[in-house]
Amino acid sequence: MARNAEAKMPSDEQKAAHVRKTRMANYHASMRLEGFCVKEGPKASNKKTLIRKYKKLAMKCA
Repeated sequence: MARNAEAKMPSDEQKAAHVRKTRMANYHASMRLEGFCVKEGPKASNKKTLIRKYKKLAMKCA
């Protein structure tokens, strides 16, 4: 029998939002530990912009 049968279980959307939030927090913490300056606002870079940025950098160094 469940511990608290009357308690509502979180929806799938709530679980997914929690996972996204936790994953991003862990990512930012890892980056800070590696010495990177990390923005935590909505303007933070996404994967596509980072790939584009480093491809440009690679072209300059090559």
